[in-house]
Amino acid sequence: MKKLPLLLFALIALTFNTQAQSSSEQSSKDSKSSKNKKEKDQKEVTRIFTFTAMTDIHNEEAFDIALENPQLGFDFSYNKQVKGKLFSRGLSLGWQPISTTNDRMEIQGDSATFKAVNQMVHAHYTLRVTPFKNSGIQPYLEGILGAKGAAITYSLDYDSDGQNDVNDIPYFAATWNYGYAGGIRLRATDFIYVDVRYARIQSGELKRITNHSIDDEGVLSYQTDSWKVPQGYLRAGITFSF
Repeated sequence: MKKLPLLLFALIALTFNTQAQSSSEQSSKDSKSSKNKKEKDQKEVTRIFTFTAMTDIHNEEAFDIALENPQLGFDFSYNKQVKGKLFSRGLSLGWQPISTTNDRMEIQGDSATFKAVNQMVHAHYTLRVTPFKNSGIQPYLEGILGAKGAAITYSLDYDSDGQNDVNDIPYFAATWNYGYAGGIRLRATDFIYVDVRYARIQSGELKRITNHSIDDEGVLSYQTDSWKVPQGYLRAGITFSF
């Protein structure tokens, strides 16, 4: 009988110890789960892919004239937004055909198709600030740094298998770019937005192709002139957010 109180005391102590361990383990699991959720939220990433048409604006006081006869190009951009971070980094790649020649001709008695494309290209690194990332209306500001290039590509495709086709880039020149842009994204669906952006970009000196021709021997000739830097660039299109 004397051992009974001691046995009861031991049993009660064991019960409290088990409950304490269970509570501690549950608390540890809850803490770990909360930590994992917090880390997941902090690492949450939104990837934005933008497909747009763009045009040069040489006179900002006559926007209507530029929009009536735009010199259209195309721009693809990628932007990575990380939740909790103020800035998001991105990349913008653009192509703007200036003129295209596509003719049939006879070269030394052989029929061929001649094609030449006078074009401008750019590659920009962007740093974006978007104050309202979760809103249906998302204004943003961007810093821009990169390069602008001018090039002409040309090809001769002979009808006869006895002649070697020609594909060449006889001229390419590039210069630096830097500037800033302001834009807005308007939500259409959960992951599709309309995007409009206007950029002011400074450039170094660049010579671009002004005209080109090919002689009867299939030799391409061209002239270059200093490129007049536009005051701005207008871009509009759609974005997909994942």
